[in-house]
Amino acid sequence: MAKNATGIKEHADRRLVGVIQRQVAERRFSALAAAVREHEARASRHTVGARPHDVALYRRLRQIIAEA
Repeated sequence: MAKNATGIKEHADRRLVGVIQRQVAERRFSALAAAVREHEARASRHTVGARPHDVALYRRLRQIIAEA
């Protein structure tokens, strides 16, 4: 019985580690998205027009964020 309990605990521990890793990744992604939005807003205030490749990047990042 103790062996089965150990296996259950190890499985739960692995799941917890997976959940924690996902939360860390989500926080990092969220921080990255916020930084990009801030940069986009700052750049649009200081330049006549955004560069085409920047506009494409911002559009793609918004698509990725919407998918998450």
